Amino acid sequence: MKRRWLIWSGIACLFAVPFILKLVHSDPAQQVDTQQVSPREIKASILASGNLVYQEQALLSPEVIGKVKSILVKEGDHVEANQIVLMLDDQTYRAEIAQQQAMVRQQQIDIEHQQLTIGNQASQYQRKEDMHRQKMVSDSALDDARFAYDASKIELRKSREGLQQAQAQLNQSMERLAKTSIRSPISGTVTAVDIKVGETAVASQIGIAGSSLMTIANTSSLMAEVNVDEADIARIKLGQEVQIHTAAYPETPLTGVVKTIPLSPKKAEAGQSGTTLAKSYSVKVSIDNPNGLALHPGMTCRAEIYTATSGKSLSVPLQAILSNNDQQTDTGENGAKSSKNKAKVAIENYVFVVDGGIAKKRLVTLGISDDSNQEIVSGLKQGDSVIVGPYKILRHLKPDEKVQVNSSTADAPKATATAKPAADKK
Repeated sequence: MKRRWLIWSGIACLFAVPFILKLVHSDPAQQVDTQQVSPREIKASILASGNLVYQEQALLSPEVIGKVKSILVKEGDHVEANQIVLMLDDQTYRAEIAQQQAMVRQQQIDIEHQQLTIGNQASQYQRKEDMHRQKMVSDSALDDARFAYDASKIELRKSREGLQQAQAQLNQSMERLAKTSIRSPISGTVTAVDIKVGETAVASQIGIAGSSLMTIANTSSLMAEVNVDEADIARIKLGQEVQIHTAAYPETPLTGVVKTIPLSPKKAEAGQSGTTLAKSYSVKVSIDNPNGLALHPGMTCRAEIYTATSGKSLSVPLQAILSNNDQQTDTGENGAKSSKNKAKVAIENYVFVVDGGIAKKRLVTLGISDDSNQEIVSGLKQGDSVIVGPYKILRHLKPDEKVQVNSSTADAPKATATAKPAADKK
């Protein structure tokens, strides 16, 4: 009897050992970080870089060739519209005007001479016509008198046309003389003088030496011109809020709004192909400088253009959002087939929520996002503990898997946060 009991006891032990080993060697709970779902204000934005420029600026260049005779202003001077700021040597143009005036007078004399000739030819024609009626002159003599009279009238018309031509040439010469006095087209401040007295000013549009005289700008119209990629330009609207950071004051953000949106992209620079490079659009942004910072044109800046805002809405950190799109990549023999059918699978976004020490999968509907947070439209409620990391554990986490929340994140406060400023972006 005792022997039989020992045999049954041994058999029971054999069956119990696997269960005991499973209990002893069961997988430990995963150590995860969590954060509670809380309302935040999320602002979707676009980053762009560019420079500070003057909205109202004039680059003066000569319309005639001439040596600089005098510069009447210096850098920093305030000038009014139509004020003379520079004089070119005008001796050549004055001599040209004198020549054209002489030609005008000569044409006027020719007209007076033709008028006398017409009067004389008209008298002769009248006498011969009377004599022809009395049969005292032949028909040919009358015809010659009529021809001379008509020719004199044509010569008078010719002289008058010559006078108009000479007058037009005189007007052109006077315009060229007037252009030797360079005037400011706008009221503003002289920001640069690019030529000196004695140097030759050259009328040109290709930027050769002497083609630029000075720059005048309205210094109160400073704005930012930023380059927005073609992939983002459709999201830019007039009046959108912009935060600007200059290289000179990186910790002092400036505010502004979108003022102009170009219809065409920037032209490719010389030596670059406009068809192979990514296109960008120069968006102009007004600047509000309440602190009176010493800003100058040409300073580099970066801008964060806010394209949408969620107001106060539930959100979670971006790293908590997972997608079945990441799980549809096979590397085995069926890799090609899986890739082919990948587009047919509906994309689902989900998070893991800690519920009683178990990771529960929750499908979520996403809204807008910023650099750190993602708006949750549906699928979560305020106060849910969402697993946010570590990523190497989160990416391989399975539904209903045991987890243990790290003590440092177990009681994360339900803080209300806003989007990170552009200065924190790398």
